[in-house]
Amino acid sequence: MTKHTIEPAFGVELKEPAFTEDRWVSPLNLYPEVQNQIHAPEQVLIHDVTLRDGEQTARIAFTPEEKIAIALELDKLGVHSVEPGLPITDEDREVITTLSQMNLRAHIVPLARVNELDVRNSIDAKADGMVLEMSLNPYLIRDAFKTNPDDLIKQVAEYSKAGKEAGMYVEYMAWDVMRIEGWEYPERFFRDLVEHADLDRVTVADTFGMAHPFTTCQYIQKLKEWTGKPVGLHIHNDFGLANANSLMAVSAGADMVHSSINGLGERAGNVATEEIGMTLQHLFDIDAGLDLTRLKPLSDMVTEISKAQPARNKAVVGDGLFEVESGIVLAAMEMTKGTALANLAFPFAPEVVGHKSKEVIFGVGSGVVAVGALLDEWGIDASKDQLKEITGRIKTRGRLLKNGVPHSHIRRIVEDCLGC
Repeated sequence: MTKHTIEPAFGVELKEPAFTEDRWVSPLNLYPEVQNQIHAPEQVLIHDVTLRDGEQTARIAFTPEEKIAIALELDKLGVHSVEPGLPITDEDREVITTLSQMNLRAHIVPLARVNELDVRNSIDAKADGMVLEMSLNPYLIRDAFKTNPDDLIKQVAEYSKAGKEAGMYVEYMAWDVMRIEGWEYPERFFRDLVEHADLDRVTVADTFGMAHPFTTCQYIQKLKEWTGKPVGLHIHNDFGLANANSLMAVSAGADMVHSSINGLGERAGNVATEEIGMTLQHLFDIDAGLDLTRLKPLSDMVTEISKAQPARNKAVVGDGLFEVESGIVLAAMEMTKGTALANLAFPFAPEVVGHKSKEVIFGVGSGVVAVGALLDEWGIDASKDQLKEITGRIKTRGRLLKNGVPHSHIRRIVEDCLGC
């Protein structure tokens, strides 16, 4: 951290601010009473599901060529594994086979339903591994899939054995785990599962994103106790809790998170790769293996291919994330220019995630300080009254346009006010 002279505040000696030139984090995160409750692994693996769950977003479709292009960028980003699709479909099998032959750093790990054809296709495609999936919800097991927990465990054991004999990584993902009453049934299921099936990891899916973070913490801790295996989390964002719950899962000891670029996925989507990646690496120095500078360019690529535009203020990668219009904020930035607090309006520098530099927007929120700085940049002198008049007209124009005011409009306003 950069050293700065710090004066006492209300007689309290202040410590070094928790910031550098490109980031500012909360020092409270590092306090013992917080850290003592966190049991995160040193490294967390990102299993990216953009190409499978992301494509399950309504109205989104990727061609095989597009999937391969995105997978190559995910590999450069540094994700641990890529879920290219479903081995039951011809197009996805083509993608899985192609990617498996490319010697990427990222492991190619398709999602395989608990059935013989999915497993056989994954093996034949020479994938690095597979995520065997089935609901844990006993009503779905009985009424939708016409089986029972004992037979399901036998199937998982059979298919995991086939995968391991083929030299594959095998993960089991139980979905819809948060709508089950009590702990007795899942405990018996998972204990029996790992006793009979040769698995590298057990993952649970909060399929509808409905758990309280403390519930997620309890589930991950219990899952580790029941299985003795590495555990992961797959989660959707229906209540806006996906990133918080993913962080809680990691804090409870999960060493893998399933995520997708731009948070694509069924309904409200999955936890966003860029959000959990930044949260882990930037805020908590937990290694997720990601080159954060590639997040924004990859987000833009997926946006173009998927035709699904993230919100302008989307966390980490939104196009408008580093636009500033507020007069209060810009005045503070102007007053701290040249000091360590110059970027206090942002928790991280744009360059950290490969974003464009910050941009001042002029409009209804503009103040005289920002407008004065712009005129100084243009080499134009104005009195206080003239500056106030120019600022007022910019505000009026911004309200009329319901947008930022282009510099060409501001030039005309200035010329009109100053009689240039």
